[in-house]
Amino acid sequence: DDGVPEGTGSEDNVVTRTWGEPTTFAFAPKPHWEIGEALGILDFERATKLSGSRFSILSGAGARLSRAIAQFFLDRAHRHGYVEVVPPYLVSRETMWKTGQLTKFSDAMFQDQDADLFLIPTAEVPLTALHSEEILDAATLPRKYTAYSPCFRKEAGAAGKDTRGLIRQHQFEKVELVWLTPPEASFEALESLTS
Repeated sequence: DDGVPEGTGSEDNVVTRTWGEPTTFAFAPKPHWEIGEALGILDFERATKLSGSRFSILSGAGARLSRAIAQFFLDRAHRHGYVEVVPPYLVSRETMWKTGQLTKFSDAMFQDQDADLFLIPTAEVPLTALHSEEILDAATLPRKYTAYSPCFRKEAGAAGKDTRGLIRQHQFEKVELVWLTPPEASFEALESLTS
């Protein structure tokens, strides 16, 4: 869109709007990884032992909290008319290509080369490709989908790659929201999604 400013890096990002005021504290807040480890709900050391760096283990209340947050957002999406989908977590090369993941992000994908399948980097991939090769009746639009899935990314060369904690991990979970809508309604849909 012509309204989106061009840039070569995060230093060129433009803040278009904000909501609320940042919280201020009368003390120095601890980072989430220190709090999680102190509570015994987050374990990076054992995850590294099992899988290497950029993995974590959530246990006890941490695992329950993660599941509860996902359920909260899925229930909220349902109340707002989204259809929940449990998609495949492995998708074809064609699906990755059609959704803009290849070749731009190919170095960040985990792949089974024998089957030529990719672990999804986000549920956005199967959701946006759900109606691939179909012609949808305009009267059935918008179609609103949500999915909770694990996401897999190598995060090779990613900005902030040395960030500690739960940021920039190889495996994480999230709830995705996707709308399929006519082009002329896309900005209205974007406003609805972001509000």
